[in-house]
Amino acid sequence: DLVFLGTGSSFPAPHRHTACLAVRFHADGDCWLVDCGESAQVQLVRSGLDRRRVSRIAVTHLHGDHTYGLPGLLSTVAGRAAPDSTLEVVGPSGIRQLLRTSLALTRTDARNGVRLRLRELAGVPSLMPPSSPGSAELEDLILRAPEFPPLPYEDVTEPIQCAAPDGGGIWRVCDRLSAAPLRHRIPCVGYRIDIGGPVLAVLGDTCDSQLAESLCRGVDCLVHEATVGESRRDSCVSSGHSTPAMAAEFACRVGAKALVLNHFSPLLDNAGVARLLAEGRAAAAGRLPVFAADELRVFQLTDQGGLVCSDPH
Repeated sequence: DLVFLGTGSSFPAPHRHTACLAVRFHADGDCWLVDCGESAQVQLVRSGLDRRRVSRIAVTHLHGDHTYGLPGLLSTVAGRAAPDSTLEVVGPSGIRQLLRTSLALTRTDARNGVRLRLRELAGVPSLMPPSSPGSAELEDLILRAPEFPPLPYEDVTEPIQCAAPDGGGIWRVCDRLSAAPLRHRIPCVGYRIDIGGPVLAVLGDTCDSQLAESLCRGVDCLVHEATVGESRRDSCVSSGHSTPAMAAEFACRVGAKALVLNHFSPLLDNAGVARLLAEGRAAAAGRLPVFAADELRVFQLTDQGGLVCSDPH
């Protein structure tokens, strides 16, 4: 099952939370998250999913609307997960520094032998120039900052080397998880998840998904951002984002069997999202089914690769 816990961008709104997708595996009951915006833990409770079964969190990039929920959720899981279990967080370089610092300074401890594994994707390329002088200064600060030491309950791992001559390639993270780069304002990736039959691809923020074509080829379901409509395409792309038409064109090009649009501007109401969905379906022109994500909406990937959508809870 795919359970959309947050389908918005930038900042939370009363009707839409920031980015978080839960992937529930029926075979073993495990739950993975892709991204973890600041409302993720509240939405997990509302969804009925068991926070203690979250075993892996795959972070696409380090912007706050995709990461600010991590410290709170990890604090809960560290104290409540099954004894001797391991929670793994994967993400571009900086994810270790973010979590080591926030968890140490908040005195977050782990109980019952719970371990935390932080796996960095090193060398994910930054494919857009800094958006402002301030952004360039922050990049320099990041390079000069000393690294926080490992946590007492952390299983230290070597970074996964992701550099490639053209900035492309597919990087294997583990048996069921691979990654590839996307064009955004900071290093960003998309993930391919093997659910055990059906295959899912979830892309982070992107204004050009070309380098992830091999990653997404022939997937049963593609989750792609569609922040604003086609009338704002130029400003959308310059800020590192996509329109519904861009998402649909990419989905058709890679032969995805279904497309779910996600990551909508928090300024859009339900009617605005309906317009984005119409734009995506028009661009797909019947070549594949196109859906819009919504808060707590559940999609089921069948063993045959079909996508079944439920109503919101």
